Amino acid sequence: MSTKTFGILINKDGHKRYLNSDAPEKLIRYITRTNGKDTQDLISWGGAGVLEYSVKSVVDQFYFAQKAHTRGGNFGRYVSHELFSFSSEGEYNILKSGTDIDQIARQMARDIFEQDHCQVVYGIHNPDKTEPHLHIHFAINAVNYCTGNKRRENMTQTYNRNIRFNKIISDIISEKIIENECF
Repeated sequence: MSTKTFGILINKDGHKRYLNSDAPEKLIRYITRTNGKDTQDLISWGGAGVLEYSVKSVVDQFYFAQKAHTRGGNFGRYVSHELFSFSSEGEYNILKSGTDIDQIARQMARDIFEQDHCQVVYGIHNPDKTEPHLHIHFAINAVNYCTGNKRRENMTQTYNRNIRFNKIISDIISEKIIENECF
């Protein structure tokens, strides 16, 4: 059975991106809109595998896990950046069903955390000048906090996560519709 497509997952890492030690803090502050820029598009933020006391505490937790990684030479990528962009139809279905977008984002972050054992921070943004659709940014720690090993990502994993994310949305919307029909 195929799952309806509500949006697409895009890996934003790119060649030679997020290689500086300050990359986790810069990306997390961008996602949570605490980077000093005057933007009003943040709906909410949260995480999986981190305690959400404050943005600073989340950044510190990313760095703490990274200290467990020992390796000679360059550290490489410090953080990964993924973006789930909802289609117009996906946005419509979420609004129509009355689904909590934060519930969706939190479950997606939990999926990444469970697959990779890496800390995840998400930020949900309204459409803006750079992204015309509702979207969720994910900052994923490059280090598995259990093993201290670096996270590896390839196109197949991103593709499979996209399928899982669309299924998560489908399941949550279906639950909400059933819940609304029962009352």
